Amino acid sequence: MRIVGPNFRVVLRLRGGVVAEAARPISYMRGWSVERVLALAERRGWEAELSDGERQQVTSAPQRPAHLQSES
Repeated sequence: MRIVGPNFRVVLRLRGGVVAEAARPISYMRGWSVERVLALAERRGWEAELSDGERQQVTSAPQRPAHLQSES
């Protein structure tokens, strides 16, 4: 997955619909669900690019109950 912001371009590695690796300036996203990353990217006006395999991880990842999905 790639996130493109106004002053940066970063690649994230996903495993099971969760961010396994992320470089600065978004290294704080490690452990986040893809849905959470996409929601933040949308709020901040960043562009998120997903490959077909990554898109499939999003749809096949087990959904956590809303009360367990915290926004830090």
